[in-house]
Amino acid sequence: MQRRAFLAFPLALAAGPALAAPLVAPDWLRIGFNAFDKPRRRKMQDELRIADLYAASVDGRYGPGTEAALVDGAALLARNSGGALRIDLTHPDSVSTYLNALARGHLAPYLYGEGDECDGC
Repeated sequence: MQRRAFLAFPLALAAGPALAAPLVAPDWLRIGFNAFDKPRRRKMQDELRIADLYAASVDGRYGPGTEAALVDGAALLARNSGGALRIDLTHPDSVSTYLNALARGHLAPYLYGEGDECDGC
C-alpha cells in the first residue's frame, strides 16, 4: 500500500502550480503536520534539517521554523525534480500527500540526495 502511494506521489502533485514559489495556506500545513504522532513529526523536521532547511530544535512541534522549512521544502522539491514534483500548498490533499511522503523519508533523493544521484552529469 505504501509503495502505491509513493508511486502515485508525483502524479498527485503534477497538477500543482508552476515552478514559481508555491502558494501556501499555513493552516493546511499546521493541521496536516499536527495530525501526525510526535515521532513522525520529528522525522519530518529531521528530513528538513538534513536538507539545511530547518535549523531549530527537532522537537515535533509546529512553529514558524517548521512552517518556513515545509514551504521551502516544497519549493526545493520542485527545483530539484525539474518540476516533476509540484506541491500545491493551498490544497489539503496535496499537503497531506507531501507530509506523508516526507514523514516516510520518500523525498530524500530530491531534498538532499542519497549518494547515488549524478548532479550535473
